[in-house]
Amino acid sequence: MSELALVDIFINGCRDSQYAHDQKKWPWLANITFEHNLIEIIDVQGENRQTKKVNLDCTLLDGSKLTDIKNRELYQLVIEYLEVFRLQNPVIGAGVHALRLKSFLIFICWLSQYKIRSLSNVKRWHVEEFSKKIAFGSELALGIPEKVFSYLKSAVNSDAGLPFNKGKRVSRRSVYEMAGVAALPTQPAHYSGQIISWFETQIANNFNGRDLQSMSYEDVLEEMDFNPSVVTSQDVHRKLVPLEEIWSWQHYFTCKNFAEAPFLTSSSKVASHLGTIANRTKTIPPKLAFSMMSESAKWVLNYGDEIISLNDSNADSKTASQRLLSKGLNVKMRDGVCKFRDEFTLENIIRQLAAACFTVIASLTARRKEEIFDLGYKCIDEGRGDNAYWLTIYIEKTLQRYDLCPVPLLVKKAVDLLEKLSESARFQSGNDSIWQYRATSGEIVQLNDKVVKNALNDFYLYHLPDGNEKEWNFSFHQYRRIFALLYFYRFEGAYIGALSHHLRHFNIEMTKRYITDEKFLKEMRDIGETWTAAFIRDAINGKRKMGGKSGGKIKKKFEAWSKHFNKKVDVYEREMIVEKMVRYLRRVGAEFKQQVWGTICVCPKKTALAKLSGCANQDGIPELSKGTIERCGGCPFSIHTDRFPNAVADEIQTRTKSANSAPKDSVLAEVQALKIVSLQDFLNKSESISPFELETPCE
Repeated sequence: MSELALVDIFINGCRDSQYAHDQKKWPWLANITFEHNLIEIIDVQGENRQTKKVNLDCTLLDGSKLTDIKNRELYQLVIEYLEVFRLQNPVIGAGVHALRLKSFLIFICWLSQYKIRSLSNVKRWHVEEFSKKIAFGSELALGIPEKVFSYLKSAVNSDAGLPFNKGKRVSRRSVYEMAGVAALPTQPAHYSGQIISWFETQIANNFNGRDLQSMSYEDVLEEMDFNPSVVTSQDVHRKLVPLEEIWSWQHYFTCKNFAEAPFLTSSSKVASHLGTIANRTKTIPPKLAFSMMSESAKWVLNYGDEIISLNDSNADSKTASQRLLSKGLNVKMRDGVCKFRDEFTLENIIRQLAAACFTVIASLTARRKEEIFDLGYKCIDEGRGDNAYWLTIYIEKTLQRYDLCPVPLLVKKAVDLLEKLSESARFQSGNDSIWQYRATSGEIVQLNDKVVKNALNDFYLYHLPDGNEKEWNFSFHQYRRIFALLYFYRFEGAYIGALSHHLRHFNIEMTKRYITDEKFLKEMRDIGETWTAAFIRDAINGKRKMGGKSGGKIKKKFEAWSKHFNKKVDVYEREMIVEKMVRYLRRVGAEFKQQVWGTICVCPKKTALAKLSGCANQDGIPELSKGTIERCGGCPFSIHTDRFPNAVADEIQTRTKSANSAPKDSVLAEVQALKIVSLQDFLNKSESISPFELETPCE
């Protein structure tokens, strides 16, 4: 046997027995059906492994089969590429492996029209021509719409009749088989389907005197307003990169290779020149995203355990409805009509709990859907101290290995719920995926991406609070994008490198594409101004505590403005003070930015006093993203809220642990001791954090 053992198995006989004997050599091959030259590739890592099938015995454009004797060299090259690609990418996903193989089969199929039976006879102009064709998609490159149109036109003109289903629709499968395109390495899709739909309409109207002889498939597509368009550069690259790989790995192959490099530059540069820029994932409007995240968190914290308990006890719909109502979840609308399209069932609630868990995990970790749906039992690592939680994830797209991702307690709770929900299903199925559950009927239900995506949109439709009604179609990747935008907005881009690492991007330019959305940032600024006004309103009404140097100054302004308005009119509204304070902040350039440790920055960026800010740079400009507990705690333009003392106390505890673990009399111990003294001073001064009390009553 040669080093590439699959060639011997596929071509040199004794296939079944030899494959059964050496099957362990190819853990990525789930099955081979030699009779039909069908292979099944499986993921080699991950908890929820996927499989992909590829038909190696495809039809070529010259009418021959790839397995025919005259195509033996190309067929052998395909088998070798199948194995060499896996040697170069041992832990690649089944989907990527299958896609590479299909892309190479498409090239071979297209090449057959030139009667080429060896890769050594391929000229660079062949590759250039293929690149131009494939830029419009595989379907058009292989001429599938033209073949479908020609068959339909011939059948109508000859009164041979078209194959109809039991209804009045033309059988797509029969048409593709009769047109000779069913066994091509790419399936008929958009354009061919539109052409068949056009013929259905014309047949129903007896063609209205149309002359098919003078028509082409382009005329039909133009009439349907379905003109061919260029695909994305990523799609073009996926079709071209196998040619580049075969040239780069030529010393692995026993078959003849290209006589010269297929591309003058690289496949990626050719693809970027021919393809279009891919549309970015739509950004969830901030208010809608916050509402979805908030409601999902409420389900995870307040309703999740009760829903799982109901499922474990096989509760009926009435019992489930009553018990959920006692927990605060009303499944009925105000007029008594059920919120669900169908009758309320526990199955609906379980699927929407899964959607809530997905929202929490995705929005707080920014993991890809494949990574989230791959999560298995005990995927949370708690053994690293300091009450930290780490999610064990498989990064397929870039790293192709397992990695750890830090997560908050809420994500751990969501994972815990999914583990409880899937417990009996995991035991019965033998699969440790947490995305499954056993229904009341005893059936194992897989919470796959299709089920959860439908549940996401149902969850939004049925359970979001009033006032957030807006039509929106949720997709998984939107959560990854919203995470990046929120992070970038919060830190003003200062930590884009950290964001890029968290997203597991190899190219920081890709990270930049995630965070460029002016419309989103405008909405965030509007939300910020609304929040500012709400905070000031609550502070005037005594519902918010304020301290620190700036907090004291603002309370004095409240008092002074109150007395001023009281002199002007007998009765005034406190909203006048809110509006005046918002205008004042806008005039001095204060953003009123809340920090996670419980301070609010009101650094006056438009005045000379800006240089006194704790986070001012060497040019005297405040950089709010560089704030820390120490800097903001002592800043003259910082408002201390009632969250600040707890944050300071936690920081003191952390510093104390660090000081105790450092060598005695070391520099680290001295530095930590000095910081603890500074933090203790902040903690003592936090007693001044108090609500504003208005001496003069006002209406």
